[in-house]
Amino acid sequence: MKWKGYNSGLVMALLFIGASCSKMGEGTGRYPADLTGTIYYDWASDGILNIRLPSGQGGAFLEYNTKLNSFDVSRDGKYRLIAMDESTLGKYDIRFSLSDLKTGKTEEEFIYNSPAGNRYCNGYLSPDNSLILITSNDKKDGITVVKRNGEFVTRLEGINGESFDFNETRLWLPNNELLLTLGKYIIRLAPPYTSGKLVKEMNYADWGDLAVNHAGTQLAFRIDQHLYTMDMNGQNVTQVTTSNFTEAKPVFSPDGKYLLVGSHYRPSGAFGYTWRLKIIPNDGKSYNVDPNEPNSPGVIPVIWNGKDDMEWAGGEMIWK
Repeated sequence: MKWKGYNSGLVMALLFIGASCSKMGEGTGRYPADLTGTIYYDWASDGILNIRLPSGQGGAFLEYNTKLNSFDVSRDGKYRLIAMDESTLGKYDIRFSLSDLKTGKTEEEFIYNSPAGNRYCNGYLSPDNSLILITSNDKKDGITVVKRNGEFVTRLEGINGESFDFNETRLWLPNNELLLTLGKYIIRLAPPYTSGKLVKEMNYADWGDLAVNHAGTQLAFRIDQHLYTMDMNGQNVTQVTTSNFTEAKPVFSPDGKYLLVGSHYRPSGAFGYTWRLKIIPNDGKSYNVDPNEPNSPGVIPVIWNGKDDMEWAGGEMIWK
């Protein structure tokens, strides 16, 4: 089956491919010793917060700023990428800044102007820190890839003449491949992004919140009210959460052994959502993460060291 698409006038043919919780570490008191990395999450006017694991030490990462479009942290923990709206009347400038996470020194900085004149653009670092994937909330912008200094690489405008919707998923895979959604399809593309393969046709009435582990071997996503995992070849679809409410926004731990989940996911205001942060082992079992009923053994509420209340989020979450 042939798919026609375009990437700066090129044709894309998409080929089908085959569709225990650890012991608690000494001194942590709350988190398993093998629960590592840092979780970054957006919470209301508190800005971007973080919690380091397994110590549970929490704190501020970025102050609340209405002009902050997006943030990212490199997989090696060396860099921070932020996109800031610096638009003025009739001029829609988005400033991307790549800085050293330890010293704060700016390594790269450039102004990006979207084709649609959009002032809300997000940027995400490739696994090797050489490229930035830029998206926006306007389908006319497509999907843009630039070098870390802003030099243009390519722009994907759509497939089969169908533009990418603003709520489609765009993720990095190892070797700087891309993982995209288009309607009910999950598609992966290798550089130079002119051909790809269909990972899975998602024949579900309500699904989304796609995430991928750092190794590029497993996916997590929501079907209806609960979370599932699936191998990258489209096989072994497995339900991993359950409750009387909705779970959403899964994020893999850096080593893929755990999943951060948004439990008790619910509307907040006209357009926003809020959720509470819990961690479950990624072992193929289903975990009850209900906010009112007893949770399954192995479910870990995300709580800062020295605090009693579980953390809330309402925006972007990453685990690096």
